[in-house]
Amino acid sequence: MKKILFICTGNICRSPSAEAIARHKAKNLGLENKFIFDSAGIEGFHVGEAPDARSVEIGRKNGVSFFGIFARKIKNSDFADFDFLMAMDRGHQEKLLMISPQEYKQKIKLFLPFCKAVDLMGEEVIDPYYKDEESFKKVFFVIDSALENFFKNFAK
Repeated sequence: MKKILFICTGNICRSPSAEAIARHKAKNLGLENKFIFDSAGIEGFHVGEAPDARSVEIGRKNGVSFFGIFARKIKNSDFADFDFLMAMDRGHQEKLLMISPQEYKQKIKLFLPFCKAVDLMGEEVIDPYYKDEESFKKVFFVIDSALENFFKNFAK
């Protein structure tokens, strides 16, 4: 069983979206017993909070549930406990590389390139938090597309 942790800034927009979409796709593909998906934030601004309502609403409209997902901050044990730590952007990746014990640095990946999916705007998933609803939709579909690619290429 592969354990994958998605990481963004506060764990209320991008990384919980990735967790929810990954769980949804794994279940639909009959792979829920092959993966454990979780998410965390680099910062602890929103610990214990539910994901951003805009992310949840776009998920609902697309049949993806965020049930049971609450913001948490990354912890030291995550580096040992997870097979891959997926950073949503380069800033997250750099921070993870700074705080990770040396023996776990190879587990830290930039999400879109790892999934062999690059958004038209680059290799990072944009932060929609201070943006409009369209940005949340774009983030949802970029993550959804990347995870489609992930399951096609890595989940066999």
